[in-house]
Amino acid sequence: MPLFRTAGSAYAPEVRSHGSVTEPPGAGSADHLCWVHDDDEAFDAAVREFLAGGLAHGERLLCVGARAIATLDGADAHLGDVAGLRAGGVLETMTVAEAYAAAGPLAADRQRAFYDAATNRALADGYRGLRVVADLSELAAAPEHRDELVRWEQVADELMASGSGMSAMCAYRGDLPAAVLGNVLAVHPLVHGPSHLTPFQLFFDDDRLALAGSVDTFSADRLAALLASTPRGSVAVLDLTDLEFVDVAGCRALAGWAAAHPAGGAPLEFRGASALLRRAWRLLGLDEVAPVTFAEPLVVAEA
Repeated sequence: MPLFRTAGSAYAPEVRSHGSVTEPPGAGSADHLCWVHDDDEAFDAAVREFLAGGLAHGERLLCVGARAIATLDGADAHLGDVAGLRAGGVLETMTVAEAYAAAGPLAADRQRAFYDAATNRALADGYRGLRVVADLSELAAAPEHRDELVRWEQVADELMASGSGMSAMCAYRGDLPAAVLGNVLAVHPLVHGPSHLTPFQLFFDDDRLALAGSVDTFSADRLAALLASTPRGSVAVLDLTDLEFVDVAGCRALAGWAAAHPAGGAPLEFRGASALLRRAWRLLGLDEVAPVTFAEPLVVAEA
């Protein structure tokens, strides 16, 4: 299958932090990290480091799920007086049932309202934002929750990218099915997990959707499904600046999504696409079934 590789660019667009990480980010106000864990000691250290970054940044902390809460035992060396933080409302804890199922089955829109309200409360109380650690393994283990869980991760990413003040580390056990892990990893900008599970990240960056990494015949179906479930209310731009390569199957996945874009609106804008991808789009006749506007990547002005 032909491969269309993204050419190097002289532009340097400002893109939200993304890619594979070996340790949690420090104190980014819109970080959205997926952490696949199979080593208890390493996981405890990662959660404590992530929370310590939020504490240093002046954020309220929230731990969701028994496994995430268990990391707080012995965490005084990272966080200081954990009991005092909890008593003072700086650090809160909730079970998965309390945070995700108190009002019924998992629903992405309801979860958005829940976390938006929690973030606004933190801001109103004088914090700089809300930093969440949530181990969602028990939701991912239940087949009936999996589709809505992925949709929730996408909605959550849009919320964080919008500048709400929320950041999150979403944790999943490494023994969950590979397809499940691949889906949740793919919709986080920052990932810690086996690299073979997904070769791309699809995430929000301000008011646009970004696709980074690579898409080929083996991952095109996943991309098509994730694009179809992406909140598309105001999405009019797909940023391909960091798309390293895409084959014919990947192009067709992009075209299928573009063709299904709400009628009556302006065509989708594909920003930062390589010259080869643009040429392939024409040669495959995709401009006839899925017209899009190609644009250059954003340029960041030097100080």
